[in-house]
Amino acid sequence: MTERPNVVVIVLDSVRADRTSLSKHSRDTTPNMADIAAEPDGRSFPTTITHGRYTLPSSASILTGKYPGDHGIGYGKSTLDDTIPTVAEAFTDAGYRTALVSNNHFVGPETGLARGFETTTVLPDDAVGIIKTAGIPTVARWLANIFDHSAGLERDKYRHSGAYLQTSLVRQQLDAFKLQSEPFFLYAHYNQTHRPYYPPLRWFDRYDDTFEMSRSDAGDFSMDVHRNLVEKVAKGCPFTDDEWWTLRALYDAQLEYNDTFIGQLYEEIQRDFDETIFVVTSDHGEHLGERGALGHKYVLDDYLLRVPLVTSGLDVPSTEGPVQHSDVMRTLLERAHADSSFVDGVDLQTDNRKFAVTQDGPRDLEPIYDINPNFEAAQFFPEAEGSLPQRTTVRSTNYRFVRGHDGTDALFAIPNEKVDRSGTELDVARHFDGILDNWLSNHRLIDTEDGGEDDNISDTAKSRLKKMGYLESEL
Repeated sequence: MTERPNVVVIVLDSVRADRTSLSKHSRDTTPNMADIAAEPDGRSFPTTITHGRYTLPSSASILTGKYPGDHGIGYGKSTLDDTIPTVAEAFTDAGYRTALVSNNHFVGPETGLARGFETTTVLPDDAVGIIKTAGIPTVARWLANIFDHSAGLERDKYRHSGAYLQTSLVRQQLDAFKLQSEPFFLYAHYNQTHRPYYPPLRWFDRYDDTFEMSRSDAGDFSMDVHRNLVEKVAKGCPFTDDEWWTLRALYDAQLEYNDTFIGQLYEEIQRDFDETIFVVTSDHGEHLGERGALGHKYVLDDYLLRVPLVTSGLDVPSTEGPVQHSDVMRTLLERAHADSSFVDGVDLQTDNRKFAVTQDGPRDLEPIYDINPNFEAAQFFPEAEGSLPQRTTVRSTNYRFVRGHDGTDALFAIPNEKVDRSGTELDVARHFDGILDNWLSNHRLIDTEDGGEDDNISDTAKSRLKKMGYLESEL
């Protein structure tokens, strides 16, 4: 075992565990991730639970090792407090070269999540910015393969994929690391698995045998769902069977396309570097109609909170029990002989956790009720009316307990999270209630009074995030 291995962490946006090849999904959407997990030093953790429901709080938890209530990002404010240490700072202090490559403004300098990284690259979405950041040769190659790696001759820039460009930036950073003798920590956030579900044209027809729409109609439908998601939810997701098949097929095709880059990068790193720990995960999952939800806004269940986690070279025991991203970061820092004392996770080399915790702030459902005054919010959380309360979930191997901090709670058995058992399995509910009380004695609830969620984000970044479906009353 190398004294201080290199560390590569790749985060794919909006990937739910049950749509990957690591689960029992009927489609082989992530064969490269599955192959990595099957290596002698590979691992897959089937019960990986995120700290937050969307990118900003979840990514802040990954990069600080703290829960949303403790780091405060994503609900009451948009910028990380300077007093909160970051994982990148710990790696840097331990003598690592560090780099962040991102295609999401939530994971970058404007939110403070780039603090501690020696080099930060955020891929823009405007043509001039892309050329300046990626370079003319890279952009030229992308354009020459625009049908293989993007939407072809399409004027709507939000139908184009940036995965090829993002991977080129990651490769450029890896090339820079080859010239240095110190170990490195590379963190890459890929946004291309986020909606809209619009895979490159060569991949668009990957699963078209499952739906009847033409390519053009399928693309238009997916973009309509993306841009009018709240309206669709308010109206009860009134889709035909063919529309559902189309939406899910495009999501899966987009995921499989991105998985090709995971395989390429893994092979290149194995070839070009000495011992390197390789980690692939997601910041959160995605709803595709379950319990009347779309995207990652409403229901705190496994579709949204259980994500894939694959590692190579981490050298830890396998476990079916719950794992959280803070555990992974704690373990990586331990392997690097870096300070991990600030991370609220366990060292997977020697320990495991009995339960995972996710926090989410209150959510006003007024945009939904403006469209449909008769909407039933109880489909998202029992007894909810007009809004969703601040909620904290405790997930064990077999149960999820959800406390609404308005005095309500719910208990669900895994995998069926439709029936609230809090009134019938009283002892189990009391058990988790006690666990949560104890946990909250050492952690903060989310404070939603401390400023606005987008107070420090630039107008350019706000525009792009809104196009991506963020900043739509995220609170």
